[in-house]
Amino acid sequence: MNKLINHPDDMVKEMLEGYLSIYPNQFERVPNTIGLMKKNKSEQVSIVVGGGAGNEPWIMGYVGEGLATGAALGNVYTAPPSRAILNVTHAVTNSKGVLYICTNHMGDVLNFELVRELAELDGIESRCVFVTDDISTASLEQKAERRGVAGIALVVKVAGAACDFGLSLEEVVRIANKAKENTNTFSVTTSAGYMPGSGRAMFEMPEGEIEYGMGFNGEPGILHTKLGSADEIAETLMKYLLNDMKLTKTDEIAVMINGFGFTSLLELCIIGRKVKQIINTNKIQTHDIFIDQLFCPQGTGGLSITIMKLDSELKKYYDAPAYSPFFNKIAIGE
Repeated sequence: MNKLINHPDDMVKEMLEGYLSIYPNQFERVPNTIGLMKKNKSEQVSIVVGGGAGNEPWIMGYVGEGLATGAALGNVYTAPPSRAILNVTHAVTNSKGVLYICTNHMGDVLNFELVRELAELDGIESRCVFVTDDISTASLEQKAERRGVAGIALVVKVAGAACDFGLSLEEVVRIANKAKENTNTFSVTTSAGYMPGSGRAMFEMPEGEIEYGMGFNGEPGILHTKLGSADEIAETLMKYLLNDMKLTKTDEIAVMINGFGFTSLLELCIIGRKVKQIINTNKIQTHDIFIDQLFCPQGTGGLSITIMKLDSELKKYYDAPAYSPFFNKIAIGE
């Protein structure tokens, strides 16, 4: 696959430079760091996110109003260096403390835990929340071991709103953990992604075959089948999610249909049509459902469905507006 880059070693740096040059009134670079922060920062709990590039808009695009305060970027599919995370921390911190949110991948977890300890030594009160929404990677009883994927979008959105409401660090952490525990994601991969530096496929996927729960780097999923219809794929995704979450008619949910980088909106809308039919058939209350591309592995075909189970407290923060150039949620009801 042909890729539009200059040099593989400069991809992430030049991506960030381009983003900041196009949106100079909203964001600025953290000095001496592949990281960014909001220009207009308030005296409230700060959220710092981070991870490897390659799933844009995840990370860079999650900094914004009602979202994260700053972000540290690693190379493609590589955890950000601890020094970068710490530099972002010092750039955004205030007396209210810092919440780190990242996906539950070993490199990210190790570096964020290290930075949390270093920040505490510097007198910065900080906490970590590691998102564990991928139902294909561990049983419900071992949810803490699950991988983090697209569900982090909804967790960051809820936590960002809690910060805007002026909650204390401990309360923001509680809300973020509550959002995390009620968020689950399941995915299907229809074609292999490509490394942007080389243009080569990251793994082999035969034509006409698909895999449910596959990792973005080709880690085995839990179900490998022939390509079926869009309705059949939606039914399989929803069957696994509904079985895992044990949803009932009294539950109210928010649903995100997240397209991967090589899947069109035409396809996502066809999937969304069936997803909504399944929800209605099961008489589950839908508070919100939307299609977006918020966690997009490079050049990969497929999609994920994320469901967050809501109560009145989570709805309050979910419904608040959020904005970045690539992550825009108006207030529910507007």
